[in-house]
Amino acid sequence: MLLERQNARLYADLHGMSGTASEAGPAPALLLHGLGGTARSWQGLARALAGTRPVLVPELRGCGRSERGTEALSLELFADDAAAFLDRLGAGPCHLVGHSLGGVVAQDLLVRHGQWVRSAVLVSTSARVGEKARNNWQQLADRVEREGTGQMAAATARGFSEDFARANPETVAHHRHLTEHSDPAVWAAMARAAAHYDYEARLGAIEQPVLVLQGTQDRLTPTGGSVLLARALGNATLEMVEGAGHQLPAEMGEAFTERMEAFFSAAEVLE
Repeated sequence: MLLERQNARLYADLHGMSGTASEAGPAPALLLHGLGGTARSWQGLARALAGTRPVLVPELRGCGRSERGTEALSLELFADDAAAFLDRLGAGPCHLVGHSLGGVVAQDLLVRHGQWVRSAVLVSTSARVGEKARNNWQQLADRVEREGTGQMAAATARGFSEDFARANPETVAHHRHLTEHSDPAVWAAMARAAAHYDYEARLGAIEQPVLVLQGTQDRLTPTGGSVLLARALGNATLEMVEGAGHQLPAEMGEAFTERMEAFFSAAEVLE
């Protein structure tokens, strides 16, 4: 069953949500996309996961069909939006999945809105950004403001491993389309948010189980960042996916949703 709700801050596809998560049954999963993405970034993965539990697929403020509003975009604002969305929906604590910049937003939810999180999966992301990456993000933001998202869209294939990109041009084209149709002002604001974060010192207090997933052929996020992220967390499992790139969910496909469900189910048994 697919329901849709529109509000001024978030758009979400609610897969399998005929009632609220407070009713008997598995806890919902909340999927957070990355920079230049929308709810469509997850393609069929959300529906596959919805075979076993409710799945919430919001779009970060200003992305896809969501509205930007008047506030300056920030990681904290995105996390506050997600927490308010869960509160309004009456969803209760959820299993959180964040990809790339969505994984950074997920960390903000963990440290400031942990009551909404039962477990978390952090994919192709890191706990902090270094000076070199900070400068790069700021330069990219300036460029997109001047020239639009065309150059970012042209580089879409770098988000995938070389082998996957060659074998799956339709998937690369799908993600390129999403980036091409991103609002340049929103993209730039999100890139500037990506240039300034450091959750490392605060993650040690997190008690919820966390799975950190990283592709060994990620050309956008250095693999060392995931190692440091897992070390900073108090209850984390690190899994390196051989041969996969930054767009790990798309490259893993069905195996990704199977791994998510196994992790969520194990977390519920441990409670």
